[in-house]
Amino acid sequence: MNYFIEAVKEWNNFSGKTDLKSFWMFFLIFSLLGFPIGFIRSLINFEYLFNIYLIIMIIPYVAIGFRRLNDAGINKFLFLIPIVGLILAVFPSEKSDVLV
Repeated sequence: MNYFIEAVKEWNNFSGKTDLKSFWMFFLIFSLLGFPIGFIRSLINFEYLFNIYLIIMIIPYVAIGFRRLNDAGINKFLFLIPIVGLILAVFPSEKSDVLV
């Protein structure tokens, strides 16, 4: 949950770097939050609750995606292409700290 909170706190940072684990943990929590929001939406009969959640979360999602592609050394604007951005987010960091 800390990965998600940190990403939301850095919603306006589009030029930093984010590692693989931080990006995918954010993506997992972002995706899984859709289920309880959908359930709550059906309980309170508020049709637009999920849409409001997506509108609020689109900027932190794009920001962490841009930071992830910056870390991988790939043009960050490729993240705006829906499926391509997620595929490119799998690439490792540009400079690896692993000693060979």
